[in-house]
Amino acid sequence: MFYIKAKATKLIDDSGYPEFVLCEFNDYKGKKHEFIEKWPVVSNEEFTNQFPTNCIIGCIVLKENIESYMVSTLEPWDIESQEGLCEFEISKNLLINM
Repeated sequence: MFYIKAKATKLIDDSGYPEFVLCEFNDYKGKKHEFIEKWPVVSNEEFTNQFPTNCIIGCIVLKENIESYMVSTLEPWDIESQEGLCEFEISKNLLINM
């Protein structure tokens, strides 16, 4: 399974379980993309409410380029950015396979 390395930067909602956090990463061209997602979807770690902290966003690889990947976050968990985007060009160092 593929994941984008991201950072959880802020608690959005802790009124129930699970907590919602703001996650972000910069695409290949340096544009920041933000996501609001449930903590257990973006991390296997116990929630500690300490920010920033590493997290991951599940994705599939659509295309491999020389220095980047085109990925989609619609699969496997139907994740979209705050702007409604789901396809991103990311640097190869942001993609991990676990």
